[in-house]
Amino acid sequence: MNIRPIINSTLNKVSNSKFIEKLIPERAGDAAATIAIISTTTKDLVNCIYYTKQSLENQKIPEEKRKFVAGIDLSNGIMNVTTQLLLGNYVKDNAEKVYKFLFGKYIPADPTMRKLASGGFSLLLVLAFTQVFLKRVVTPFCATPMAHYFKEFAEKREAKQKEQETPNTQAQPLEPAESLKATVDVQA
Repeated sequence: MNIRPIINSTLNKVSNSKFIEKLIPERAGDAAATIAIISTTTKDLVNCIYYTKQSLENQKIPEEKRKFVAGIDLSNGIMNVTTQLLLGNYVKDNAEKVYKFLFGKYIPADPTMRKLASGGFSLLLVLAFTQVFLKRVVTPFCATPMAHYFKEFAEKREAKQKEQETPNTQAQPLEPAESLKATVDVQA
């Protein structure tokens, strides 16, 4: 059985779908910027999970500070991922307007060169904005206050778990001594 026509028709359907058109637009710069946003966001998500887990298990950090340090790592990760996805896509969508505003006089006449220059600028702007400004300026400013709330949440959750784990140790009424004596007499 020749499977090649099935594979070709499937790939054609997928590559011509609206999802792929939205994910990878015609402009190469937009595609590169989208891939850059996805890759940096994925990296930051994995780092967030790893660093938070590592902070909670690190014996070198005093017990009373571990939850706060883990909260900082968690809030850094959440802020990095959300700001890069939301604002990175916003910058990517508006990069051509910024390019025309900044370099309006110097835009190449050749349409191919114009697309390449605009695409390169879009990629550079997205990376600079997400990796320098958002990650190094905005995130640390917002993440530290958020860490306090994550620490409180972790402490409340831990207290609730301890409360559920401890058995009910209320005093049980003791059996009268006569009923115990009767069970001993029966066995003898």
